[in-house]
Order: sequence, then structure tokens, then C-alpha cells
Amino acid sequence: MLGHEPNRVGIIAREEARNLVSQLGERFGLHVDPDAVVEGLPVGVRQRVELLRELAHDPTVLLLDEPTAALAPAEVERLFATISLLVERGVAVLLITHKLDEVFAHAHRLSVLRRGRIVFESLVANTTHDEVARAMIGGDLPSIQAHGATNGAVAVRLEHLRVANDISDLSLEISAGEILGVAGVEGNGQSALADAICGLVSYRGNIERPTRIGVIPQDRLREAVIPNWSIVENVLLGRERGGARRNRWLIDRERSRTEAREIVNRFDVRPTDIDAPLSTLSGGNQQKLVVGRALFDEPDFILAYNPTRGIDIGAAALVHGELLAARNRNAAILLISFDLDELFTLCDRIVVMNRGSLRGEAMSRPFDSTRIGESMVSA
Repeated sequence: MLGHEPNRVGIIAREEARNLVSQLGERFGLHVDPDAVVEGLPVGVRQRVELLRELAHDPTVLLLDEPTAALAPAEVERLFATISLLVERGVAVLLITHKLDEVFAHAHRLSVLRRGRIVFESLVANTTHDEVARAMIGGDLPSIQAHGATNGAVAVRLEHLRVANDISDLSLEISAGEILGVAGVEGNGQSALADAICGLVSYRGNIERPTRIGVIPQDRLREAVIPNWSIVENVLLGRERGGARRNRWLIDRERSRTEAREIVNRFDVRPTDIDAPLSTLSGGNQQKLVVGRALFDEPDFILAYNPTRGIDIGAAALVHGELLAARNRNAAILLISFDLDELFTLCDRIVVMNRGSLRGEAMSRPFDSTRIGESMVSA
């Protein structure tokens, strides 16, 4: 309601505002708790709040920048149903997205923006996925390595994990040289699982994992970077006690600069000025830097939480290739993702989180999308 609060003689009518929020959520299928404090909400729920705020203004022009990046599949369907109704009523919609399926399913015209220039324009009906993908990255997509057999010893073990009201009783194992995926609608305990593994919250039960761990958190701005620090300084974050240290007391600044350049080049972070504040990078380039930092030291265990959220298909393919390369050098990887296609592409096994617990046994290839989808939403 920010900016157009219902009021009575200058006093905000809070109960009316609360009811309006509930009605908007019901109307558009984007349910939120009107009394929840936004600071404590998961990324996906905060995105619902942003969408509801704009829809509450009854716009004639609607600009949507990656609106589905943190939404569950059912919420995505409802959002585009709402957008279609708005378009029928004469609303002009500009959709910025990296997801080609959304473009081809819902847009009338498309433009490809690369390095600040429009490089391709077409009616959607007159082009193809491949043509647009090549225009987006300026060439063919990087190839994704094939899966090999998983024969490693158990590298990560969780036994009867409990975290407050978020995880009830969870046990799982990940082998060296394996990518275990976690599917599920956001808000079903995934954040608590990641935080417990990283030692950020209190928990009961047992967690065994290697000491050399690389983490790609779900929310880079809150958990991974300091925007007004330089790229070099952000590359140092979390690595001060490891490879970046000259001796017991001092950080090797020159080595840090060299490593920052390597990460920038290897993960195609643009622009390439390592002394520039991180805030000068786009969200996608910030994400590539975070991924590069997590993988650079070749950790034995990688916790990747939506690692390709907000980056284009070329960058996503690069990240996928790096994760598979880490898996092939025998790293254990826990991949939490709300993108089922990403899980199906990368994972050796998939488990489903629903209401803080795992539903059924881990599923191996070939994956049954219907079974996984039913496990995600079952009561």
C-alpha cells in the first residue's frame, strides 16, 4: 500500500489496508501475510509483495524485470494469466526476462539486448528459440558435459536434522562426485536447510561435511556481497583464511587481485574493472562473480542455492558446466533450485522438500516430472 494508503481524515486505515492486501493476493494468486515484516521474508515472497504493490496501482504501463525469478511454477502460471488479462484491457507490458519459454509463450514482439545494444528484433511468431539464444550470447551455447557414474564415498551426511519450526526430521547423504538436487516450492524449509549446513542457525541432529566448502547463497545482496566494496574486496569475502592469506596475519593483496582477474575472465563478468564497486555490475554479473568465488578454490563440498537465478542462458550454461566439472573432480554438491529444468539437467538424484521434511526416497535418472511435481504440492 506504500504511496497510496487508504486513510480516514488523514489517518491510515490499517484494517482496510490489510484487507486490500489479502484481496489482491486472492485475486492474483500471490498470497502473502499482510502483517509479515518484509525484512524477514524469503526472496520469493518478497517478490510477490513487489508484484502486488505494482498491480495495486492499476497500471496502464507495467514494467516487469525478471518477475518470475523467485516464483514457484504455479505462481508463474497465475502471474501470466493476470498479465494476459491486463493486456486484454489495454495495459502495455514490457517484460525483461532471460527465460525464453516465457517469451515464446506470452510475448508478441521481442528485442535482444546485448552489451547495451539492441542486436535483434522480431515478432515472436517469426523466430525460433535457437535464433534468439544465439543473438543473446553472440554465438552458440557452451556444451554441457555428460554425466558419469557416481561411485564416491559418502562426503556429506545429515541425520535427524531439526531446525526450529522449519525442519522436522531430515536425513540425507551426498557422495563425493554426486550432485543431489533439492526440489520444492519455496518456503518449505530450504533456507533453514542451507543455513544449518553453513552453521548460521541452531539445530538438533548431526551434520557431517568437509571443511572445504563453497557456498552460493540464495540472496546475494543480503548474504554474499557488499555492494559498495570493490570486486577485488568482494572476491576476498569468505576466503580470508584460505588461499588469499600471505601468512598467519596478512592477506596477500596482489594474489587477491590476480585471482579476481581470473574469476572475472573465467566467468565472463562484465565490466572487467576489478577495482570498480560491485554495485556497478548488473545483477547477473554479480551472480556470476559469487558463483566464481565459490568454485575458485575447488572445494570438496558445494552448496548451491539457485545458482543461475537472474542470469542469461549463456551464463547459466557456463555455471552448469563449472558445477559438472566440480562434480567430475569428485566434489559433493547439494543443489537447491526452484527451476526443475535445472535440476533435471544437472542432478544425479533429486529429493523433494515439503513442509520441512523429505517426501519419499531420492529419485534417480530418468526423473519422473509428474511424480516430483505431485510430491512438491501434496498435503
